[in-house]
Amino acid sequence: MLLGQIHRQLLGKAAAVGGLLFVVAASGCGSANPWETVYPASGKVTFKGKPVANAEIALFPEDSAAPDTVRPRAKTTDDGAFAVWTYERGDGAPAGRYKATIVHHEVVVTNGAVGAKPNNLPKKYATPQTTDLVLEIAQGQSELPTIELR
Repeated sequence: MLLGQIHRQLLGKAAAVGGLLFVVAASGCGSANPWETVYPASGKVTFKGKPVANAEIALFPEDSAAPDTVRPRAKTTDDGAFAVWTYERGDGAPAGRYKATIVHHEVVVTNGAVGAKPNNLPKKYATPQTTDLVLEIAQGQSELPTIELR
């Protein structure tokens, strides 16, 4: 009997806490935070005129109000094409201007161990401080111009 009362009290408290968490979470749903809305964006990367497969792309918002946790990214396919994602693969990125970094590490397998060679693209594209690539994600769908690395 006592165990049943304790169980009911715990369930009641858990329901109250769950309800409070729902209210807190739902209160943010109607906010006008521009970093919550993403727009599809895709493009292509080439190096010396040839598509770059398996390159890693990271976008760094130029907007100083951007949260530190927002880092849209992409990975190129065999033909150099990519689709940007922020929260889920292919969902896009918040509208704005971004510095873009692009690196490529050839994967190697030696005696069953997987490793990666050093970045084989020009070093200037590897960090936000040195890259000169700037991409603009617009509201609506963005087909980005081909990124030609030199």
